[in-house]
Amino acid sequence: MQKVALSILVLAGLSSTSAFAQDAFSYAKGAVTWAHTKSDYVGGKDSNNRDFAGMSLDLSKSFGSNFYGRLGSEYTSRNSGNDSMGTTSLGMGVFTPLSTGLNLYGETGLMGYSMERELANNVNDSGWDNITRKQSGSLYGEVGLRYDLGKVELSTGYRYANMTDDMHDFKVGGAYKLTQNLALTADYTYRHWDLQQGSISSLGVKYSF
Repeated sequence: MQKVALSILVLAGLSSTSAFAQDAFSYAKGAVTWAHTKSDYVGGKDSNNRDFAGMSLDLSKSFGSNFYGRLGSEYTSRNSGNDSMGTTSLGMGVFTPLSTGLNLYGETGLMGYSMERELANNVNDSGWDNITRKQSGSLYGEVGLRYDLGKVELSTGYRYANMTDDMHDFKVGGAYKLTQNLALTADYTYRHWDLQQGSISSLGVKYSF
């Protein structure tokens, strides 16, 4: 976290005002999500099925010269909802334009998760399921780049948190603008974490304001 904090301080020192850059950090994005996990916590009657489906929401608003606030959440489930994972993050970041359309950003805040796994179904023909639930939270840090190419937007980032164990998210994404404010999005994250390890893909819609 010290490295993340240092990165944010460096960005603040480099920051310069750019209305074009601020547009990249004021948006609302919703998406449908597919996740495949290799985590050992997957159990129950569908233990051979490691594919989850769900949705995600990402809200961001720039303020001041080069700062923004961001709220993100994602939820995936399978097995009629008996196996599920949800994460929520709330943070604040700072960005600086490196060149026209290219922005470097750093972000930090709070992140939490809630997980449910069905370990066994209809235990001893009792009609009861054996369910485990976990939840926790921690600070997180994220750094990345966003690049506006006109009709196309590209992004890449890395996020770190420590909830039960180290969580590493490696993220890439793209958006195609239908209008000045509306775009179709595609994102991919590889998550390395003991509770959810594998790919997370999403397709959605983004509205910039």
